[in-house]
This record gives sequence, structure tokens and C-alpha cells, in this order.
Amino acid sequence: MKRMQYSQKKFVQQGKLFKIFWRALLAAALVVSVKYILHRLNWEPIQQSSLHNSVISSVTFVIGFLLSATIADYKESERIPAEFAAQLEDMYDDAAQIHASYPVFDLEGFRKQLRLVALGFTEDVRKKSYDARKDIRGLGPYFAEMERGKVPPNFIVKLKQQQSILLRARHRVNYIQRIKFIPSATILSRSIVAALIVLLMMTNIDPFFASLAVVGLITFVLVYMLILIHVISKPFHKAGKTRDDVSLFLINDAAEYLKKPLARKQEKTSK
Repeated sequence: MKRMQYSQKKFVQQGKLFKIFWRALLAAALVVSVKYILHRLNWEPIQQSSLHNSVISSVTFVIGFLLSATIADYKESERIPAEFAAQLEDMYDDAAQIHASYPVFDLEGFRKQLRLVALGFTEDVRKKSYDARKDIRGLGPYFAEMERGKVPPNFIVKLKQQQSILLRARHRVNYIQRIKFIPSATILSRSIVAALIVLLMMTNIDPFFASLAVVGLITFVLVYMLILIHVISKPFHKAGKTRDDVSLFLINDAAEYLKKPLARKQEKTSK
């Protein structure tokens, strides 16, 4: 039974991994089928010329430009979870050291608030209904306690700067999630790909069966790139929806690190 469940789970994962591949392959198969029908009906009024090569090169250039720009935001999104998790753990370590010399604020509450920030961030990047800003700004009262307890200002300033970095990361991810890169360029790319596919289907190319393979390959590559651009333009989807998501396991690791007080961790390590 367990082996069957494992096989089913692996099959689902493989399906998600090749999801874009199968969709692009289906589109290529449909185009090839339509072109075959048009050829049999002698509905190929356009003759092949050197202009076809220029059109294909131009369309590929536009799609490549859009893909490279979208990947830049995707790569930035991959860096943010690591930086966010590092900031959370560093803030707690700094606060624990400050508390050892100036026990004037609630370190336990500060730890719980940082963990809430970690958990809230994972919710915020996947759901529009959650706003992690409240969690991050919830650190403010602890800074006020430090100020009233005469903690050296440079210690507090560092923590506030780290809070600002957390807030900036949240805003940046939120922007990437909701705003598409040049929407007009996306419309243009889809339009010219559709126009190119129609042009190839209406063009009489010899030898015919070789042209079917070429048209299918061109369609597959272009459609695959369009779908890929659509998927990675939103780096964080609902958990399990796609295998191309940016992983948040480092944020979860930070939340696990903040689950228990630092003193208990040190005792456990020494044992």
C-alpha cells in the first residue's frame, strides 16, 4: 500500500515537472495537424521566401528578451528567502546577546514575534489576503522597551536597520508577485507568436513532411517559452502547484530555529 502511494506521489511530481513540456507538445501537435489538413485542402497560398527566416529570428529575439528580463526577477526572488531567513536568525542572536547585558525587554516575546514574521512571510508571498507588514512592524514595541531600558543606541539602530531590510524584502517580493514585466510586451509576444504560427501553417514549404517537423519544432519552442514566462513571472504559487516555484524551506528552517529559546538550544548542544 505504501509502495503504491509512493508511486502515485512520484507520478504526480513527474507530471508537475513536465507540465509545461506536455502543454507545449500538445500545442505543437495541434498546429501540425492543422497544417496537414490545410495542405490536403490546398489552402497554403503563401510561398516560402527569405522573409520567413527574418520573421522567425525577430520573434525569437523578442521572446528571448522577455524571458531574460523575467528570469532576472526570478533570480532575485530566489535570493530573498535566504537573506530574509538570515536576518531573522541574526536579529534573534543579537537580541539574546543584548538581553544578557541589558535584561530590560521581553526576549521571549521578541523571539515569538520573529517567528511570527517568518510564518507570516510564507503566507504573505502566497496569499494576497495576508499582510506580513503588521508582523514586521510588531517588533517596534520591543525596540521601545530597549530605549526605555537604556540599551546603547547603536544596538537598537542595528536591529531597526534589520527590521527595515525585512520590510524591504517583503515589499519587493510582493511587487514581483503582483506586477508583470511590461504587460504590453507580453501582449506583443503572444500576438507575434500566434501570427508566426498562422504564417507557417499558411506557407507552402517543400518538402512537405520535413516542413511539418520544422513547424512543429518552432511551435513547441515558442509556446514553451511563452508558458515558462507566464509561470516564472510569479515566483511564488500555492504550495505544490508547480515545481518551478522558489522554495521557502530556508524561511521554514528559520521559523524552526526560532521555535525554542536560544538558551535551551545551547544546553541541548552542550549535552
